Amino acid sequence: MDDTLNLHPLFSENQVRGVVFDLDGTLIDSAADILTGMRMTLEQAGIGVLPDDYRLGNLYGTADNILRSIIQDMGWNGQQDYAALHQQYLKNAVAVNLQRTRLYEGVLDVLNQCRAAGLPLAICTNKAHAGAMAAVHKFHLADLFHFVTGSDTWEASKPSPLPLLKTIEKIGVPPEECIYFGDTSVDAECADAAGVPFVLHASGYCDEQVSSWPALHAFKEWKELLAGEEQAV
Repeated sequence: MDDTLNLHPLFSENQVRGVVFDLDGTLIDSAADILTGMRMTLEQAGIGVLPDDYRLGNLYGTADNILRSIIQDMGWNGQQDYAALHQQYLKNAVAVNLQRTRLYEGVLDVLNQCRAAGLPLAICTNKAHAGAMAAVHKFHLADLFHFVTGSDTWEASKPSPLPLLKTIEKIGVPPEECIYFGDTSVDAECADAAGVPFVLHASGYCDEQVSSWPALHAFKEWKELLAGEEQAV
């Protein structure tokens, strides 16, 4: 990596040769659209209507896992066909079309600096691959990433280390020379199991358990990852 570029010392001091990112809560804030799709799915299936002020507690699982969490949280009938609900949610997510999803401020600057430094970039998310690619294209990021892994790309999803390790294989860098950016305990657990240093986006969705996992570095604003912009978390 060319350490003369405008990147935080995190990258040069740890001899980083590749970077993998989570998506929801890390690169993009998509909570409002995820909730809308979940609400539509549950109402269409006749399972129940979420309160207007309902907040998602699980923003790190796959779509079917989030649906299970909501149904359990609301005390509704858990005997559901989650495969069918998952497929209905995916259709609803297409209809919602990322209307309220936004790229976190400063993300694009950091991604461009990483690419200018010659670092291969990839995404490893628990969002379905089609949904992940829709977000990548919406925010004009496709040319920045070498590979995108979704929850359905491999035979396992996070927190299994498999999707992260498979993603790293695709960019051709040893796991110990990569870093993985995420915002939840599922991301941290996945990175730990894969032997990949974890960097925490502390302004993401950040469930309570994330603090119990080791992090190489933590930051609140993406601009902190540019040289001279470091701030304490």
